[in-house]
Amino acid sequence: MDELIPDGITRLLLVEGNDDEIFFRNFVDHLVASSDTRLLVSEFAIIQYGGRSQLTLRLRDLKKADNFEHITHIGIARDSDFNTDALRSVQDRIRTINREGPPIIDIPDHPIVLTIGDPKVSVLIVPSADREGMLEDLVMDSLQVDPIANCVHKFFDCLEEKQVTIVPEKRSKAQIRVFLIGKNVGLDTDVSGITERLFLSNAYETQVWQQRNLWESPKLADAKAFLTQLLKP
Repeated sequence: MDELIPDGITRLLLVEGNDDEIFFRNFVDHLVASSDTRLLVSEFAIIQYGGRSQLTLRLRDLKKADNFEHITHIGIARDSDFNTDALRSVQDRIRTINREGPPIIDIPDHPIVLTIGDPKVSVLIVPSADREGMLEDLVMDSLQVDPIANCVHKFFDCLEEKQVTIVPEKRSKAQIRVFLIGKNVGLDTDVSGITERLFLSNAYETQVWQQRNLWESPKLADAKAFLTQLLKP
């Protein structure tokens, strides 16, 4: 079980899946490049837990690792999702693990506030604790500075006006894909091949993201604070 926590790691970030890991790895790279403060990146690892239903299993595995005793900070990132209380869900899963015996993991009362225990624990709810949605919504929030963002929203509003039923989860993911198509369709490229490379991570490679340095967008302030407290000495 030790291989779950690499040697020398003292700080863990638990994320739902691959898109989340790519987002936070890119964000950490930005923080390292732009921060005047030393950040303990060499002691930091990101671990996927495979969706909210699997968080309990991942926490259980972590507690069983012999080198879990070296962990000083744990961050848990979770989508707010739809029709659910994301923070309470995380709290309940930690309680379940704690009932199984020591070591005991602190239960955060509020998002982005480190507990005082050992290890310290913090939770980030995406896009925010008081709003339904997912990582795609947070990224789309940051992209609102681009002129075509409003076109994307109008397109989906038009579909709904024409009684096309779109579940919230699909709209969140589809908006990013439509945005990226909009950024590519005017280029001298074969549009038929665009769908092969439309991933959430492509948003961070767009000209608007890089030129406007959207890692510093006010929309990402909570995520920045969350990461910074995990990485600070």
